[in-house]
Formats: sequence, C-alpha cells, structure tokens
Amino acid sequence: MNRLALALCFLSLTALGQPPSEGEAASEDSVESTCPEGFNTDEGDLSDSTVLGAMQVEVDGRGLAPTGLELHGLQRLTDPQVRKLVGAPPADTSRPLTATEVQPLLHRLARTGLFARVEPRVRVSEQGPAVLDVTLEENPTVTSVVVEGLQDLQPQELWGSLFETSSRSDPDYDDDDDVTTLRIRTRDGSLKVVSPCPPPHPPRPWLARREGGAFRPGIMLGGLDAALDRVLKTLRENDGYLLATVSATLSPEGQLTLTVDEGQLESVEVRGVDEAMATRVQEALGLRPGDVFLRSDARRAMKRMESRLPFLRAVDSEDLDEERTGVRIVEERGTDGTRTYRTQEESRRKSRRRERVDFEVGWARMFNIESDVASDGLTLEGKRLIVHVRPRPPDLDVDLLPVHTQVTGFAPGLKASLRIFDSRDRVHTTLEGAFFIPLRLGGQRIPGDPEGTRRQRHVNLLGGAKVQLPSLGIEELGAQVHDFIDTLDRWRLGDFDSYFYSFLINRPDRDYFRREGFTAFATWRWAKSWLAGVEVRGDTLGSLQSFTPPLSLFRSDDPPFPNAPVNEGRFRSAVVRLEYSSAAERGTRVGSLFRTPETALFERHDNWKREPLLRGFVTLEVGEGPGAGGMDTRFWKLVGDVAMDLPMKWDTGLSLRLRAATGHDLPLQKQEALGGWSALRGFGFKEFRGGDSSVLASAEYRWDCLGVFADLGSVHAASAWSDAKLSLGTSLHLGDAVRFEAAWRIDERARLAPEARLLFNRTF
Repeated sequence: MNRLALALCFLSLTALGQPPSEGEAASEDSVESTCPEGFNTDEGDLSDSTVLGAMQVEVDGRGLAPTGLELHGLQRLTDPQVRKLVGAPPADTSRPLTATEVQPLLHRLARTGLFARVEPRVRVSEQGPAVLDVTLEENPTVTSVVVEGLQDLQPQELWGSLFETSSRSDPDYDDDDDVTTLRIRTRDGSLKVVSPCPPPHPPRPWLARREGGAFRPGIMLGGLDAALDRVLKTLRENDGYLLATVSATLSPEGQLTLTVDEGQLESVEVRGVDEAMATRVQEALGLRPGDVFLRSDARRAMKRMESRLPFLRAVDSEDLDEERTGVRIVEERGTDGTRTYRTQEESRRKSRRRERVDFEVGWARMFNIESDVASDGLTLEGKRLIVHVRPRPPDLDVDLLPVHTQVTGFAPGLKASLRIFDSRDRVHTTLEGAFFIPLRLGGQRIPGDPEGTRRQRHVNLLGGAKVQLPSLGIEELGAQVHDFIDTLDRWRLGDFDSYFYSFLINRPDRDYFRREGFTAFATWRWAKSWLAGVEVRGDTLGSLQSFTPPLSLFRSDDPPFPNAPVNEGRFRSAVVRLEYSSAAERGTRVGSLFRTPETALFERHDNWKREPLLRGFVTLEVGEGPGAGGMDTRFWKLVGDVAMDLPMKWDTGLSLRLRAATGHDLPLQKQEALGGWSALRGFGFKEFRGGDSSVLASAEYRWDCLGVFADLGSVHAASAWSDAKLSLGTSLHLGDAVRFEAAWRIDERARLAPEARLLFNRTF
C-alpha cells in the first residue's frame, strides 16, 4: 500500500471527525468507484465503457438488471480465484450487482488472457431476480513442452515468444505497489482509503512460463494459437527465416510437442534472362535447394550476383516481406481431446514495381563510402525462390574533384565514368574522363615568373576508353591521353587527405609534376583474385613550383610547402605487373584513371566478412628518359607491396604491411624516399630521400575503436643503407576508413608532442 496515502489518511482522520451522511456512503461504496480511471479501458480496446452503454434486459416492457453473477466451465481455476481477479463480489454476497457494475466485470474477464471464450447469458425466472450466467472456457493448460525440428536455432531462443509475460512476471514487480484508491469528500475535504482494485494481470503461478531455467506448468496466457503465432512471427520477421512453419500437438494431459521447420528451399528460378544466363545467375547466387532460407543469405546472394555479373541488375520490389504470402495458425480439435495446430498460407499480396535510374553524383568514391543496401528482386512462391533480373542500363558515375595542392591552389573539377554493358556478356565498354581548373585566388603566383604562373593555371584534362572481354579474361584493354598535374605519391596519402591538409595547414605531403602524353594498357584476369597487366607510357614531364603565398586556412604565413623538381623531358617506359587480392570478387572494377606503377589496380575492399585478407602487387618498370646529366638514360624500377589483415574477433585484429622498392639510374621523380604519413609516420615528409632502394614495414593492432602501430624503414642511398628508423603511434578508429592517428619518431630527435592527422582514406 502506498505509504504517502496512509499518512494523508491518518492526518485527515485526526483533523476532520465529521462522518459522511448515509446516502453519501451508499453512493461511494460501489466496486466501480474504487478503480482508477482507465482501468477498464486498455489502450486500443474498442469496448470502452464510456462508449458502450450498460447492459439492459427487458421482459414485457419491464426493465430488469442482473442482480447476481454465476461462473461456469472453470477447470483449473476456482470460482473465488476468478472473482477476486476481476473484482467481482463473492458468490454468497447479499448485495446485488448494479447494471453499471456488470459490464466492467465482463470486460475484465475477457482481458485477463486466461479464457478462450467468455459467453454471458442473462437468466430470468418468472418471479425471481435476473442472474448473469457466464460460461468460461479456459485457455489450454500446458504441463510440459518439447521442441523438435530445429537446425540452426536453439529451443531457448523461442521461449520468449512462446510464453508471453505480463508486468507481474517482471522480477522488479512489487506486490506492495498494487493500486489503491484515495477517496476525497468535496464537501468537507476528508480523505478515505478504500479497497484496492483487482490486479490487472493474472498471478504468475497460474501461467505456463519459463522460470529459473526450467518450464513451469500452467495456463497458456492468451491461448496457444496466439503463442504459436508469436513464434512464427519471430522466426519470419525478426530472425529472417522467411519459409519457416510451425506445428504443434497438445495432448489431453497438457503435453505440448512443438515442431519448427526453419524452411528449406525447394528450387531457385531465374526470370528475365535466357536459360544460359539464368544458369550463371544461379551459380553466382550460391543458393541451393535444400538450404535453410534466410533473408540475410538472400540479400548477400543478390549482392554477390550483382558483383560477379555487373551487367545484370535485380528488378526492384518494395521489400522481401512485401512479397511474402500471409500466414496464420489454424487449430483443430480431435474427439479424444487432442489439439493440433498448423501453419496455413494466405493469399498473396500483389507486388509493386518501380523504375530506377542508375545515376550517382557525390563524394562516395572519394571517402570510400559504399552502399550497404541490399538489392531487391526476390519473391517466394511457396518454397520456391523466384529471382527477377534484367540487363543493366548504362551506368554513369560523376564524382567531385576538390583538388588543392601547393602548385595549383584550389582547383575544383569533376571525374566521370560511363559504363555501357552488354547483356550477353561479350564486350563491356567504359568511357572515363576528368578535369580540374586551378583558380586565381589569394594572389597566388610564382615570384618573378608570370609565364610559369600562367602555365601552372592551365586546365588539367584526362580522357580514355577501355573495353572488357570476359570470354578471353581481358579485364582492361584501352588507352588514355592526358595533360595534367600528376604525382607518384598516391601510395603515401589518399587524394582527399592530401587536398584537405593542403587547404587546412599547408601540408599536402605530396610532390607534383606536369605530365603530358598517353598510356596504353591491357590487363588479364585469369582468376578471381589474380591479374596481370602491361602498360606502355609515353610522357613529357615538367617541374612545377609552389605558389606564393600559400592558400591555406592555417599557416598561411609560413613558407610555401616545397615541391621537388623532376628530370624534365620525354620519357618512354613499359610497366608489367602482377597482383593478388583475396577479397576481390568477379565483376568488381579494376583500374583507375589516375594509374601509377606504385599503386594497385584492385580496389581496396573493407573487410566486412571479418576474415583474413591478403593483398599485394609487384610492378617492374623499364624505361628511357633524361638522366641527371640531361642525356637519355635507361632505368628500371621494381616495387613490391604486400598487406595482410588478421581479424581476432569483431573489430579487433592485426594488420601487417611490407613494402620494398629498388631500381637503377632512377630519374629524380622515381627515386625512393621515406617519411610522412603511411611512409614512416612521425617523421617529416620525405625526410630520407634520394635513394635507389627502400624497405618499409608497418604493424597495427586494433581493439574495437583503439589501436597502436609501429613503422620501421630504411633507405639505400650513396651506396649505403641508412640506420633503421622507428616510429610508434596510436589511433582512434571512427569507422573502417576514418581514423585519428598520432605518431612519435623514436630517434635522437624525438619529442613529446606527436605528429597527428585525422585521415579519411586508407592506402594499404
């Protein structure tokens, strides 16, 4: 009982001694008046006593009201138990019921969840009073439960759905918190505590339930058919077993045998393409008859299909659930008292289709953001999966290029790619191009060289075309022409990171040069994870100078970030490469408009499967161009870069990287250097440069969002290797790509303050 109410009652009784009149007492002592407002009108209940009038009975025009209540049909429960639960007067009470009391009592009986049927009848004798005769049919009593048929799930995963609990089953429920009514007399302000309302839920010991890890027998609250319906909805809607069915048998003794079929596919049918292509779609899906069918498996299968067969796309549907047939639980009763329950499919809802335009504009590729939305295109007919596909229309991708460097200032532009698919998978064509325009902002210039300033503000252009020939294993066969400002430092720092820190603090951590010429290339992919390629390059290179003053948000008063010179003139070279990526999928894009011998053609994939990943490449470039003395010189350069991810558990794992490069008679722009982000973090940008060889090793261990890393590297220059340089650091991960890193150099120039960056791209 509420302690505050007792205190108020005590104060009122001691302060106000005037008793109420006999008429007032009689009008205030009814059961209905003791219950708080809303007790009889549960949310969503249409049988609201404020709408539905009191029940009335007329015989020969004479109004009669039931003055007594009799309960029939009880088996497990007793008459006094039910009367106390709903607040009905005892059977032997001398006070007759009023018409306004009868209706709330019937409402409470129906809402207890204990009865499958409540049938009220008014019995009228010739001379005696009218009596309300209520026939009750209790919900089944369950004495034991056996669950059969599960393959993937465990029986305990279904208990919460099978046994509906009430608030009284909450372990925090306190019987002392039963509702108590405090009556206030408006005439004299007196207070009176009256009898509590009947409990809103049946006592827990009456109910079938799971308690203390064991089953407790009792009445099935809400009925067994409703409980099985909850189990079925949990399997299909929450757990994703879209073909699951439930059946059950309840013996007369209360033994419940629950059989769960998680749902196996009978067949997979592909519509929208010819028979030969349908066979390839089925192979790409990887769904086999007899497999347990899960929504998550279906969506991954469609994503895999679109990755391996990018020239096809799923036909849109509103959602997998929208394409499902409705289901309900049907009860049948045997003559011996046995009850059986089964799942019955209802009529299919009509599916709706809508068209989609494949057009994307944004920063997704710049930030390595990939859509995680699964494709539609799946419907079910019974236990048969129907896959709806169609040829993919031309796909246009347009991305912004927010270029900002020390030699261009702010140079916005666009990059576009148009892929034209062949529905018969013979020849797929890609047209791609890009441009960016250095703007004249902040008075930037090259001191004393107006002609050089104008030259560095020229529009930068790239354009190319390539074809894919799947039947021959040719992933790329094409060429491009270009006249733009390029860099060989993309392996060190991602494009957006370099542009961002160039604008923010005048630290792009890249060297640039002018490159004008062409590239022809061919790439052969003989297996899912392997590719080999060759490139022929012919370029004229020119040195660039940093603009003054720097166009940056901070450190604009500092000297311009230095840009290293290159050997100028005409260069010709050939590049051969070999690459491997265990995460690569058939049909994923290969190559880039901004291709260099120092970076891979395979895109870096996020490890969403949390499986060990190995990726790496080797390139060998042999060429000829102006050397240190200005005369044409032959050179060669070999680069190898290998990285491995070893997940320990979710968001915890070890990443390793080893990069090595060597060469002979290298021009200035191709000489090796270490220092800076992703290339010996914590040290200055290219602090150790001018080498013909280098070795860099990195290791990082990550615990959820926190990580620690170490870099170790050395450069070979002037016929000697430098001392091995070590850096240590820590990282805060804000996703698979975005992270904050702080690094300290470990040598005689070490200091307490670290070098720090917020990075948006991963380069290895």
